[in-house]
Amino acid sequence: MNLAGHVVIVSGGSRGIGRSCALRAAELGARVVFCARHVGDEWRAVEDAAARGGASAVVGVVADVTREDDVAALFAAARRRFGPVTAVVSNAATSRESLLVTMETASWDDVMATNLTGSFLMARHAIRAFLEQRSGGRLVLTGTLSQNGVAGNGAYAASKGGVLGLARVIARDYGRQGVRANVVVPGYVETALSSTLSAHQRRSLVDGCPLHRPGSPDEVAAVVTFLLSDASNGLNGRAVFASGGMLETPL
Repeated sequence: MNLAGHVVIVSGGSRGIGRSCALRAAELGARVVFCARHVGDEWRAVEDAAARGGASAVVGVVADVTREDDVAALFAAARRRFGPVTAVVSNAATSRESLLVTMETASWDDVMATNLTGSFLMARHAIRAFLEQRSGGRLVLTGTLSQNGVAGNGAYAASKGGVLGLARVIARDYGRQGVRANVVVPGYVETALSSTLSAHQRRSLVDGCPLHRPGSPDEVAAVVTFLLSDASNGLNGRAVFASGGMLETPL
């Protein structure tokens, strides 16, 4: 695979799966702009890791994907720095575990704003850029096995189910203009987002995986960059599992 000549935006790119996606895209020759809500040590570590690895340029931008002005500014910054945006990874996500009857409405709104509205805003600005450039483009959104239903995870499951539906509609509406939209579905990956799981939940997830181990952010990033590359030109509107063989969670 080769991403030379591509300009890639990665949301939620300062840690976890997003960090691995940004670095792997750069290793494959892309120029990468990633965003996070705050500048911090994790942010600087991504840029430093790219520089040490001799990869193409990787630049961080402060942006909150729940705010349309921030998303617009993110795309504008990428264009100014590197040129037309050709690929986008919508990865920013959050979770609030709770039974629905006890969940605060504000918590539900926060999950939906980040996971679903954030994906919508990233997708809308990506498609606008792709259509203006008349060169097509690649969009990868992050899904979850939890959309099949996990106890106490209603907001996260609902939001990610919406992400899959969004990708399928984009594929139908804009495929003839050369826009491809796919969803990568990780299994249990040890990241900050999964750190709230109990020891029992983690054990159940590992036991339910045919590989009998957690996945790694780098393994998911390898699938994401495949979906960004020409090697995946035949895939559109698909959920591609990077889950070690898991098709649903055992919880």
